[in-house]
Amino acid sequence: MGLSIAVSGAIIMAALMYVLISMPGLVDSIYSVNEVSSEVSTLEGSIIQTDITLDFLAADSTSDYVNFTVNNVGKEKLWNFDDFDIIITFDDPTIRLTEKLSYETTCTVNGVPSAAGNWCIQVISNDILDPGILNSGESMDVRTQLSTSLDPGIAIALVVTDNGVVATSSKSVT
Repeated sequence: MGLSIAVSGAIIMAALMYVLISMPGLVDSIYSVNEVSSEVSTLEGSIIQTDITLDFLAADSTSDYVNFTVNNVGKEKLWNFDDFDIIITFDDPTIRLTEKLSYETTCTVNGVPSAAGNWCIQVISNDILDPGILNSGESMDVRTQLSTSLDPGIAIALVVTDNGVVATSSKSVT
């Protein structure tokens, strides 16, 4: 009888030691899962509160400029313009082209990008609260320069924010 108690005690001790040894890895895994789910919740909240619209798309044939206004109608502040995607689809003499433009931090003195394939912010209207940040209710005038001139047809502007919210606008080019 004493031997069976000693053997069962040893088995219980071995099981407890195994549990204690595996606890740090389990706690670390739980912490990692909680951290990732917190980041996902933060991103989802940001996406839910982000809403933009495009207005006043200006595009003329024989010009390589497409200009429009981005309105922040959501609650999220937009500031990471390097991570925005601006894509313009337009008609060329032979085919329909699509260009993904690169962000340029400042417009030239004339209020346009310094090189083809770029876009810049000419001005953010009512930019008093946080200069350089597109707050809720503010609008920014975007100037783009394409690699080639537009031809009569259609021009489509697509803006994707840094958190993936999309807005589009189109205009008939004459």
